[in-house]
Amino acid sequence: MAHLNGMMIARSPAFGREAYKILWYLTEQLEFDSFAVLNIGEISSDLGLKSQAVSRALRTLIDGGVIERGPRVGQRSSFRFAPTVTEYSKIRPSRFTEVSASA
Repeated sequence: MAHLNGMMIARSPAFGREAYKILWYLTEQLEFDSFAVLNIGEISSDLGLKSQAVSRALRTLIDGGVIERGPRVGQRSSFRFAPTVTEYSKIRPSRFTEVSASA
């Protein structure tokens, strides 16, 4: 089962406080294998942020490769976690791989 690679996300200098807040919110809303329709106004209300801040944070997460925008459903957009978020180990091997390789 796919899961978020928190190390990659935490190390990224591109994400500000709002993007992290939205990311945590999205962990309860999104999946890797299917798109979910999100209501920016609802997210805004739930988190006490302006809708512009939510939109900006979503754009940051899209540009950072954490989430993907899917098809529109009426006036709303759909999103899912990007499969590339789970592929961090291919980019930078973990400490455990390095240790076991040298043993």
